[in-house]
Amino acid sequence: MTPPSTATTPQTQPDSESDSRAAELIPQLRQQIDALDEALLHILTERARVSRRIQAARISSGGTRVEIGRERIVHDTYRAALGDEGPELAAAVLRLCRGSHLA
Repeated sequence: MTPPSTATTPQTQPDSESDSRAAELIPQLRQQIDALDEALLHILTERARVSRRIQAARISSGGTRVEIGRERIVHDTYRAALGDEGPELAAAVLRLCRGSHLA
């Protein structure tokens, strides 16, 4: 039986040009993230507005403000799209849209 090799793999030196390009890319990517966050905030604000209208319509017709069956569907949709973290995000969105702090 041959003993395991003790030879080491040579380390490659970092490519400073590649590192520089990556560093220059970061601000551009952060701008994209900021734009996406802005769009998400706009969408969430609009979702909350529509949700309040639905809640008001349900209450005025004798129903409850929250419909558990519908919330289960939202959780399932987020899980299907985002995996195990989806329901946690769905719960946060649903809490946000039940509140009155978004006008």
